[in-house]
Amino acid sequence: MKKARLPLVIVLSFLLSACSSSFAYNNIDWLLYWYLGDYVDLSLDQKAVLDERIVAWQSWHRSTELEKYQAQLKEVRGKLASGALTEEQWLNEFEEAQQHLHRFRSKIAPELAGIAHQLSTAQVEGALSAWSKKRQERQSEFEKRTEAERLLRQKERLTEFVEDNMGKLTQQQAGIINSYAPRFLATNNERTAYHTSLQHVIRDIFANRDTFEFEQQLADLIRNPDQYKTPQYQAILDRNARLYAQMLAELNSTFTQKQKLTLDDKLEEKITLIGDLISD
Repeated sequence: MKKARLPLVIVLSFLLSACSSSFAYNNIDWLLYWYLGDYVDLSLDQKAVLDERIVAWQSWHRSTELEKYQAQLKEVRGKLASGALTEEQWLNEFEEAQQHLHRFRSKIAPELAGIAHQLSTAQVEGALSAWSKKRQERQSEFEKRTEAERLLRQKERLTEFVEDNMGKLTQQQAGIINSYAPRFLATNNERTAYHTSLQHVIRDIFANRDTFEFEQQLADLIRNPDQYKTPQYQAILDRNARLYAQMLAELNSTFTQKQKLTLDDKLEEKITLIGDLISD
């Protein structure tokens, strides 16, 4: 389960963000075990403990965090209604979204570390091995693609994201995406190195699981896995985030009235969904 620790935090945070569906949010325990099944087999006792904590985390999240997501979406909706957002405004929205993730990590870190303490050595090694295998498979898939194929995938992903939220692109908007897509730097190699580093850190922490510092060290890793990213990796991520903000700002200034209404409807749907989840 520790192997899944970082990906698990990201998956949980995404599901709890209510950006998927009420089904996902209200059935997060089932979805979590579906995800964990690729990494570790928990005993009945371990599942019982985790079940209890999931209920508590979701209750906390529903009562304190969802309203923060809703408030941000309402604010973004209001800003967009007043005009296009600038690059810096988009970057600020990215940062606020990151804060949601940081709060979630900080909340679950101590208790998740305590649960992980109950994993056997075989469970930990099995999880790390599964993680390593998946990492190698992703790296192999990446290396098989030509530069042209990678660029095409980038364009398709960017186009899909924008069209899912505001409708079909105009020719001008497609040109904007095509001009930005080649400028994003690939992170696959750096991400692979980062995950390898995390695996080494996790293995070292579990090698000293009988020490007083074990749970604190593990909680610190869960709370702040980014500390193990190299400066080069973080620099690429920051550069790509700024490029993304630039692209959104440029696209934002070209939205047609129909696209503006479509995006506004999408935001309203998410705001309403979150409100319903808060009331459940």
